[in-house]
Amino acid sequence: MKKLLSIIVLGLLLSGNAHADDGKAVSYGGAHELPEHARPNDATISLFEERKNKFIKKRKKQKRLYTIKPKGNAIEFNYDKNLTSLTLEKELSEGFILSYLYYENGVVKYNGTALDGRFKKDITNKTLFYTHSTGKSITSYIVGHAICNGYISSIDEIIDWPLMENTLYQGQPLRNLLNMSAGDKHTVNESANRVMGNKDHHRDMGLETIAKLLDGTKAKSKNIFYNNVLTDIIANYIAFKAGDKYDDLMKKVFQDKIKIENEIAYEKHGQSRLHKKNLKYNGSPQTLASYSYFITRLDFLRVAEAMMKDYQNKTCVGNYLRESQQQAKKWYKYRHTSMDNAHFWLHNYARKYGSQFYFDFYKMKKRNIMATEGYNGQNMLIDLDNSRIVVTNSAATGWDVRTYMLNVIRKGELPK
Repeated sequence: MKKLLSIIVLGLLLSGNAHADDGKAVSYGGAHELPEHARPNDATISLFEERKNKFIKKRKKQKRLYTIKPKGNAIEFNYDKNLTSLTLEKELSEGFILSYLYYENGVVKYNGTALDGRFKKDITNKTLFYTHSTGKSITSYIVGHAICNGYISSIDEIIDWPLMENTLYQGQPLRNLLNMSAGDKHTVNESANRVMGNKDHHRDMGLETIAKLLDGTKAKSKNIFYNNVLTDIIANYIAFKAGDKYDDLMKKVFQDKIKIENEIAYEKHGQSRLHKKNLKYNGSPQTLASYSYFITRLDFLRVAEAMMKDYQNKTCVGNYLRESQQQAKKWYKYRHTSMDNAHFWLHNYARKYGSQFYFDFYKMKKRNIMATEGYNGQNMLIDLDNSRIVVTNSAATGWDVRTYMLNVIRKGELPK
């Protein structure tokens, strides 16, 4: 009987909205982000929202934010009265999803945020969210603009980068880096945030230090190895190629194409103890860029809409996205069963991965679907055929992506 009760309790904790502690906030050792296994109560979510805001302020004070201000040209969305969904209302009242947006054919048909009063500060249109790995896809989108603006020749451009000339990346086609098939699995730790055994987080050192740590490395495999360090290397390759036009490029993307409503920022790299070993590049733009953005909920949707329209209108950047889809490779984490809680992560339902995007989704094999996924549920799922988009911002993993994203895109209906 005790064993049965233990199994039931464990099942509740893993199923989604069960809270390990419905009273006091859980600190998780002072971390500034919730671990993916967390199933937080509202007090814990409040605590980590506060920590996120403190972290952003800290990075700003340290001058470790690269910011782009809005131009004042943001286009307001058209809104219908929210479609009825008791499931969504319950999730926003007591679950982990903090913001839910369902868009179809130019109209926002569900615009939901966590119930006011749940947390110390309400979730609003001004709340900044981490992009986490959705920022990888945004970085790829910037690569497309860099190609179309002539800074990068093509997806097959051969990396010729003095900063990286003694590393495994030099001489490889950019395509390998974009597809996470650069043969660099042996250079980072299992969590893909430490380089060559160094104890510092990769973002707490400039790329000149990372290049020093990678000195003499060679590519070992062309299999996909999904990792965080590589996308920051791509972000800095953009800065290197754009040179003194980098700010102009970033403004073209965020101000002129996406038309952001609020300031966006990414976390810049810091300096490690080793930075003085490569002073030639120390502090230059090509050593500081990252994919770790902070963006508001409606600007998330603007990013997704811009990607969708580029693809549909076959613009130059849209053709880059189409090529990314056509050359996408078999995704090694595809597993559509409910075993091992697969339903908590969108990437488990994608058959292919290309240029930092997920494609070819379960039960939608013949449809053009593109997705991004960020830690703890910062996701965008885009139906390129039917002009449907679902954007989620979440405090924690633990909700069913089939219910709230995949089925919505597949059927064009919200959960009942």
